[in-house]
Amino acid sequence: MNFYKKSFLAVTIFSLMGCVCRNNFGRIRPNKINFSNKKCIDEKVFDKIDTSAIYLVNLKWFDSGKPHINGYKFYSNNRLAFFIDLDLNNVSGLDPKNANMGYYTTCDDKNKIKTAYYTIQGGVHISKREFEIKKDSLIVTTQKSPQGGYSVQKYFKKKLLKNELIFSPDW
Repeated sequence: MNFYKKSFLAVTIFSLMGCVCRNNFGRIRPNKINFSNKKCIDEKVFDKIDTSAIYLVNLKWFDSGKPHINGYKFYSNNRLAFFIDLDLNNVSGLDPKNANMGYYTTCDDKNKIKTAYYTIQGGVHISKREFEIKKDSLIVTTQKSPQGGYSVQKYFKKKLLKNELIFSPDW
């Protein structure tokens, strides 16, 4: 009997290890302790980052060639939303609950972004990138890793209207 209890417990634990916390929109929300970012006090952060804008890039899906828009939106308290296949014609598309959660820091030598993704293996991957803002562009650099290669993407700034700035992150 003891063997069956231990087996059941082991199966239950391994089953729950693949579980991921999600919000009502199905987006991943990892444990904040595991996803913390160094808190820093950067007095000039809002001179560098415009929290009333979104930074966009036009891309094409690899398999279909269909165009789509991705974007980064910065918030206070070092929070960041990464939107995939963003619908700019619908204000609710800008709700960060529809985006991958992330954090940013501007205190180190290089500005850094961390975003959470769900991987096909059933776990959460924290993507680490570097960024810089030049005029009205956001330059995001991905370092080479086992999950992908080195890349640089340029996002263009789009000022948001007052009615588009009504959302706040759920993390």
